Amino acid sequence: MKISRKGKTGCALVLAALMTLTGVSVSQTYAADAVDVNKTDCSITVSVDIVVAEEAQAGQNQKYVEDFKKMSIPVALYRVAEVDVTGQKYTNLEPFGTVNFSDINSDTTAKEWKTKAEDAVKDLEKATPVAQQNTVDGVAEFNNLATGMYLVVPEETYNTDYTTKYTFTPYLTALPSSEYTLTGQGSDTWVYETTIGLKPEAEPQFGHLEIRKELLNYNETLGQTTFVFSVEAIDADGNLLYDSENKPVYSEVVSTTHEGLAAETVTLDKIPAGVTVRVTEIYSGASYEIEGAVSQDVLIWSDAAVGQTVGGTVVETAAVTFENKYNGGNRGGYGVTNEFTSGNEGWEWTSGQ
Repeated sequence: MKISRKGKTGCALVLAALMTLTGVSVSQTYAADAVDVNKTDCSITVSVDIVVAEEAQAGQNQKYVEDFKKMSIPVALYRVAEVDVTGQKYTNLEPFGTVNFSDINSDTTAKEWKTKAEDAVKDLEKATPVAQQNTVDGVAEFNNLATGMYLVVPEETYNTDYTTKYTFTPYLTALPSSEYTLTGQGSDTWVYETTIGLKPEAEPQFGHLEIRKELLNYNETLGQTTFVFSVEAIDADGNLLYDSENKPVYSEVVSTTHEGLAAETVTLDKIPAGVTVRVTEIYSGASYEIEGAVSQDVLIWSDAAVGQTVGGTVVETAAVTFENKYNGGNRGGYGVTNEFTSGNEGWEWTSGQ
């Protein structure tokens, strides 16, 4: 969707929005022309190309934009106040009586605007949005709006693979505005069309893994037997995956203990969503041997993704199954999980049964 910029100073307003996010500021100096308070064809365009994130790096912002352009982000718009012909005085509309607009001026800080937006959010339960849209290709366009102060509320949304949940800061923006009222300099011509961005926070998601152990036969005389598994996040080449601090993204050892033929399942949680883990049976129990592959690779889906349709498939919790059989030996033993350590040549059993 192409973003329309009808106002001559629209680009300048976008730059100002990048600096202030709220998109509003009020000068104590009157603009050259009176605000057309009866105008009903104003517009607000929300564009994900504009990302304002505290302490965010350029690369991080780029990832946000890449995600946002694939996502459908619900955005609700609330008209919280009317504006007078000077463009400086705002009169609260119901139910947004909590917000104090009487003290706004050219010195109102971004922090103060954020507080006013938070006050407006407190009244949302009693309010009805004047418009609601989902972003399409990173854009949501609201047209045929009256002048006034608006609260923009993007809803929290998961990215397309559910590996990240994004929440967005609600904020206030004024219609109309001008380059001068935003920055204290430049044109004082009122502009009734504005383009604003998003201020996101990213929350990485986590998922579960179920490891199921089945026995094809069982020696009652030997009694309980334990099987041990390593679980490690791997990269596309099958190598151990490290984070930016050169630490393994995920590495764990778990076990199942059996007292009969009944299958046992162990569940791991808090595994970073979107990673592939390699599950390896590193100890096959005294007098038992594995049937099939000793390792299995599986993609971890976030808990939020389970039950959702992604790529035409309904997502299920990541799971692997291993089978073992009695090999005729006479050694029994169980409870050896803590006796395994990771060395340069793989997992080693450091003390025997």
